[in-house]
Amino acid sequence: LEQRRLEASESTLGISHQHTLVAMGNLATTRRELGRPREAESLDWKRLQMSEKVLGGEHPDTLEALGNLAATLSELGRYAEAEPLDRRRLEASERALGQNHPDTLIVIGNLAATLNAQGRIFEAEALERRRLKASEQALGPEHPRTLSALGNLAMTL
Repeated sequence: LEQRRLEASESTLGISHQHTLVAMGNLATTRRELGRPREAESLDWKRLQMSEKVLGGEHPDTLEALGNLAATLSELGRYAEAEPLDRRRLEASERALGQNHPDTLIVIGNLAATLNAQGRIFEAEALERRRLKASEQALGPEHPRTLSALGNLAMTL
């Protein structure tokens, strides 16, 4: 169904339309979540390139495309390639939303996971501690995202 949606969107709206790019990202995510990350990778790259060209590097859809590509590369075990994408997304999120915004905190966690997977435990721990502190301040100590941040820090230690 996602494939049909993408094809219909491409034929009616064009390859560079924002809705087509979202459909492309949805299909890539579906493929990645079905355990087919190699199929997702080419769609993720294409979506990112088109989003940057059409929407700009700081647009929320482009930042989502960065995160999705980083997730796909991580799924493929290519953490060194995912890291700069995670870092770029974090920098843009901090500029656009602020350091303590809940969406920025998710991006911090993604970068920490990427670093952890590369064996860079101390860097990952520092990010997880930062995320936990900011989450406690922004959301409160009992919020599900704060508890998730606590669990992620515990797994890093």
